[in-house]
Parts: sequence; C-alpha cells; structure tokens
Amino acid sequence: MSMLKPLQLHDELPISNIDLFNGDTLASLQSYYALCSKATDLMVTTSCFAEWKKGKSTNGSAKVIPAVPAGHKDRGKPIRVFFFDDNINLSLGTSSGSADTKGICNLRDINTGKYVDFSVGANGFQCDEVYRHTLIHYSSEYQNVLVQANILDAMTNVDYFTRIIAKYAKKGEKFVVFMDVNGTILWNDSIMGYGPHEILLGTMFNFTEVRPRKSFELAWEQQPTVKVEKTQMLKQLINDIASGDNDVLHAFWKRDVCEKLIARIRSSADIGWAGQMEALSSDDFFSVHKSYMDSLKRQEQQGVPSSGITTSWFQCLRMLQRGSHSAVINSFGMDTHKVVLRSARDARRVPHIAVNFESWSERDTSKFREQFQAEALPPPPPRFLGCGGEFAVCHERGCQGDRVCTNASENLILAQDPDYVFEYVVRKPSPDMTLGAKVTHIDGVLEVTQIFPGAIESANAVNKTMTPPGETIRIGDRIREVNSITRDTKAMVEECKRGVNIAMVVARPPRLVNQMGWCEASQSDPFDEEILSPLSGGRKAGRRATWQVKSPLKKVQL
Repeated sequence: MSMLKPLQLHDELPISNIDLFNGDTLASLQSYYALCSKATDLMVTTSCFAEWKKGKSTNGSAKVIPAVPAGHKDRGKPIRVFFFDDNINLSLGTSSGSADTKGICNLRDINTGKYVDFSVGANGFQCDEVYRHTLIHYSSEYQNVLVQANILDAMTNVDYFTRIIAKYAKKGEKFVVFMDVNGTILWNDSIMGYGPHEILLGTMFNFTEVRPRKSFELAWEQQPTVKVEKTQMLKQLINDIASGDNDVLHAFWKRDVCEKLIARIRSSADIGWAGQMEALSSDDFFSVHKSYMDSLKRQEQQGVPSSGITTSWFQCLRMLQRGSHSAVINSFGMDTHKVVLRSARDARRVPHIAVNFESWSERDTSKFREQFQAEALPPPPPRFLGCGGEFAVCHERGCQGDRVCTNASENLILAQDPDYVFEYVVRKPSPDMTLGAKVTHIDGVLEVTQIFPGAIESANAVNKTMTPPGETIRIGDRIREVNSITRDTKAMVEECKRGVNIAMVVARPPRLVNQMGWCEASQSDPFDEEILSPLSGGRKAGRRATWQVKSPLKKVQL
C-alpha cells in the first residue's frame, strides 16, 4: 500500500508527500523502500530539515535510509543500498553511527523500523578509506554501504562513484543509490547562497582536525566562547561557534576569515587531515585549497558544465540506468530540480517525494516551490502524452493525460522502462553513405544483428573518445525510433537510408547490459566475444541460441 499523498505544486511534475516521522512509521518506511527498490531510473527525495533541526541535527532525526538485512531479497533479487553524503560524519570515530551523534544518516531496519547503529563494530559495520579523503562504512549484517563522500575526490576522479559501488557490490544485486546533492555532486548551494569557493572550504574543514595541545577557550567576535578540550573536526568547531546562526556560519566561508580563524586556532592547537598524523601549516592548507580550485577551473575549460555538477555523477547515473538500478537524489537542499533538469531525459517522468512536508518551515516551503519555477521545463519528447500517456501507464480512472494525476509518482516508478534507453545521433556525410548495420524487424522495433564499416561504426569510435564516453550502438540493441518515426519499421529503415542527420531512440534489454552495469572503462564490453560471419551476417550457433526468436524475421541492411 502506497503512503504517498499528492502535492499539487506543479501541473506537469509528479510531487508527493510521505510521513516518515509520525504515525505508522514502519508501514511508511516499507512503502518508501518498496518504491525505491522498484525504481529503475531516477527519482528524488527532499528530506525534512525541520525534523532534523528539531532533533538537534542528529542521525536519529536525519535523512531516512532503509537498512536491508543480509540475505534479504525483493522479487528474488538481493538489494544493496548505497548512501553518498558529505555530512555522514564517519570521521567522528567510534560513535559516529549512533542515533544521538551529530550526523545526516537515519538508518532504519526495513523489517522492524528500528534505528540501526552504523558505528564501527556495531551491527557488523567496518570502515574503509578510499581516494584521498573518502570514508566508508560497510556491514556484514546489512546490505548497506555508507559513504562520507568528498566532492574534491568526486571532482578529480570521473569514475569516483562507480568505482566505490563496484568495490562493494556483488554479482546479481540490484542497487539503490541514495545521492546527496550539495557538497557531494554539486558545487553550489542555492538555499544557503554558497558557491564553489565556499563549498570547497566547507568540505576541507569537514576532514580537518583540530588537535588541542591542552584545553583552551576560543572567543570569536560577539559569539559565546567555545571550550575546546579534545580533538574534533574544524567544521564542527565552526558550527559550535555559530550556535545555529546561519549568518555567522555563512561569514566563515571567506578566505580572509578562514585564515584569521586558523591562525587563532594554531596558537593553542595543531591542525591536520583526519587519519594523518602530520600537522598542517596555514600555507599547507591553502595550498591544497588552491590546487582543488585550479582542478575545478581546468574541468570547466574541458567542457564540464558550469552548473557545478561533477562529471562523476553523470557517469554514475548512466551506469545505474544501464543496469536498471535505482538512483535516488536525497537532499535537504532546494537544488534537486536543477540536477534533475541536467540529468534526466525528461524531467516530467522523475517522481519527487517530500518528507513530512507539513512540518517544513515557511522558508523551506517557499524555496521548494520556487525551484520548480526557476527554470522552464524543456519541451517534452513527442512520446510523452501527459500522465495518461503510453510511457506513464497511468491507470487512474478518468485521467485525461493533460496533467499529473493523484497516483502519478507511484505509477511512474512502476512504469519505469526495464530496458536501458538512450538517444543516439549519427551523421552521414551524404545520403548515399550506409549506416553500416543489419537489423531485424521485431514487434515494431529494429534489432541490430550486425555492425560493419559505416556511419554507426564511425560514430561509435568518436563517442568512445569523449569524457565521459558517449553512447555506442551494439549488436542486440533495439532501435525504437528514427527521427520521430516509431512502430513503422519499414518507414524507420527508409529514413535511415534517406536521412543525413539521424536521431535514434535505442533500447538495450537488461540481458544485454553488463550484469554489474559498470562503465566500459572498468569492464570489457559484453559483446567482445561476438563472432560475426562477414558473408551471412549471422552469429555462430553457440551464441545464437540465446537470441533465438521463433517468429519469422526479416533482415534488412541499413
């Protein structure tokens, strides 16, 4: 039973509310988990900042993440849940996963609804450190992997997220990946007014330790004096100084203010990177800051979107889509729609779930509404016909397809395409040039049975050199659409022969997708073993059996 309640905040977007903090919280958790685990594409959760603040910013009141016990399966398939967030605070040490610790992860057992402590040693959790400043907790008792993500690592490693997933995933699993936005995949935070410079400083402060030589008191302007008695993160010390005043907190993220703060701290304490014994000077700290800022500028010069979204996010999303896994953007912030517009093929098909919307502050409610009006939706693809359209598969009686109906969020999740679907553009120098492929007509689509020298082979070669690599057509892919022509396969073939600029919608069935869904860079292409007969265009019998289709087939060369 779905616990979603529609929020009529936008005529074209499916936005719902779910109560995860009051009433029957176990039923709500199970309903939420069911939606996330059934999804095969992108969805969004905006968590309840008001509940987190009411709980004094502790894990027990933070973002609700389903905890899946070891051995649990859904629809016969094991589920592994990943959560990437820069504020999980795994760096706090042995008690970092307790419910009353300052943090962002409210890990809840899907069978009992109880909080699951993810501290090292509790519930089978262990700790790893990867890349330069990324901490990970993983468990032998739960199919959960929690990552204190570092946008600096994510920015400088295009396969940052995919490699972490690959490290802890097991063959045959479906992944549900919860992904924070601000400070994890996005350099800007519109609700706080932070830009790349401020986000970078905040991130660095989150893995910089203050190590007092002895207990001391730190006075800062008009704020109450803070006593520092033991090693703690610099970001936590700044939060203690600000005492919940966002204006004071915001003022810290300026170079001259940071230099002044570090100088004052170093008179009574050493500072250093978490997990490293060496002490840092102020020059050391800002030298690293400069190197990361220079890296960001280089990426922008190389074509990384100026929106501030890391390339590693797009690489990760594409991997998840290819494997029919679930990607759940989960944020307190109000930049989720910005990410969706730049990540989704059609933002209208991405469900938004707000957690305990009725508890939100007036400020957060206004910001949430405003984000959907800040940027206009691009024109929908011609196949999308509103909530009653063929791809939304809305079963609501009386739905006319002209606006989002009450069950839109759940229906969209249930109807997400099991195939990996992508757009592919190929350009021929002249109409006389062939695409270089043989196809078979099957149920209104064209299945690629052979690729040989031609425009597709050339486009594939070019796309592989892109960063990240672009899409390529493979044997077994099914062409659903050619220049807006669908279902009429004869017309699609004629358009391929006649056209020069050809835009295709291509579907790759799950059986063709690499079992783990990884990017080409980390595993071999599953079609490397394909043996083609240049004379017959057919495949050898040993491989053909998997693809046998009993109905008569018509083969055509493009």
